[in-house]
Amino acid sequence: MNPELKLTADECTGCGICADVCSFDAILMTDKMAFPLFIPEQCTLCLTCAEECPFEAIEIKEVSLKEKVS
Repeated sequence: MNPELKLTADECTGCGICADVCSFDAILMTDKMAFPLFIPEQCTLCLTCAEECPFEAIEIKEVSLKEKVS
């Protein structure tokens, strides 16, 4: 199992703070996007995005290879 960031859509407002604070450009957010897009290959799991999210919409989830493929 590999840890990845997971967005809780019910909590996310699309404010973009997570993308602004990510030093690794692992979160993509544009004006035309309702929610941020996580780029796992660039994420170091430093959790700055989760710590700075005022809505607590980001969490770590253990993801199996099977879940990634489906």
